Amino acid sequence: MPDSVFSKIRKAEIPGELLYEDDKCFVILTIGPHNPGHMLVVPIDEIADWEQLPTEIFTRMMKVAQFFGRATKEIYKCPKVALVSVGFEVQHVHIHVFSLFETADIDHTKNKQASSEELALEADKIREYIKNNQGELKW
Repeated sequence: MPDSVFSKIRKAEIPGELLYEDDKCFVILTIGPHNPGHMLVVPIDEIADWEQLPTEIFTRMMKVAQFFGRATKEIYKCPKVALVSVGFEVQHVHIHVFSLFETADIDHTKNKQASSEELALEADKIREYIKNNQGELKW
């Protein structure tokens, strides 16, 4: 099976903003964000459905998502953070983490296409948070 678009971004085969990677998962910015800084937590193993993930990988992904959820709240000053797994568009598990300012922000049909420049700007903000809080990423 060919690599998913997420794996291609992780391997730098196509452009994208890779924010974090460990031995179980990685985090990238989505090109179709609901709000700035919308990221995806993705397992390295290409598994189509989250309920099929080995518990160890699922647990790591949730810890990583929680870290990036805190980052999202601090960086974007939002009242809530979404944690969503859908997966119709790409058959590689991915957990969406993004800021919520209102319930309508969770509607996937209303996301916006982001330019490379916009993604780079948001990636820099998130990388600065990682740098300042990297101790929390050591498990």
